[in-house]
Amino acid sequence: MDRTICVYGCHGSRSYFFQTTKAFLPDMLKNNSGHLVTISSAAALGGTTGLCDYCASKFAAIGFNESLRNELKSLGRDGVHTTVVCPYYINTGMFDGVTTKFPFLLPILEPEYIVDKIMEAVLTNQEMLLVPRILYIFNWFKSMVSPRCSDYLAGVLGINNTMDMFVGRHKQQ
Repeated sequence: MDRTICVYGCHGSRSYFFQTTKAFLPDMLKNNSGHLVTISSAAALGGTTGLCDYCASKFAAIGFNESLRNELKSLGRDGVHTTVVCPYYINTGMFDGVTTKFPFLLPILEPEYIVDKIMEAVLTNQEMLLVPRILYIFNWFKSMVSPRCSDYLAGVLGINNTMDMFVGRHKQQ
């Protein structure tokens, strides 16, 4: 792997996907080598109360990555890979105050753990990374049932109450 590029951004703006990709993808295509990592969120897998704009922008990240991956395949660029990362809440300060009803299923994640998981995904050319792994089951389940049933499960798991005690990152003086 010659180059790994992480596509980061803040919620509310999707142009950074295009700008970053346009900056690095031409050389990756020319060399048929590289890896684009798009950071999304578990919030993109299902709407969460109190995070409408965030969920929408992270859903856009998944769509962007999926479209780009398919375009690369249609171009026959098998040396250029993509990974979209959908972690649950990460203990970075951005979501200070969020709670999880079942921490053994949906723990607040440590940044170092996520970095390790992303590196594993890149090194194995994993196309989608959901952390914790139980999100794969939730994502599959959601695709198999009605929205009403999916909403019920989110209620049972306390997903729609995770933001009730949200404080957020404290602004630096």
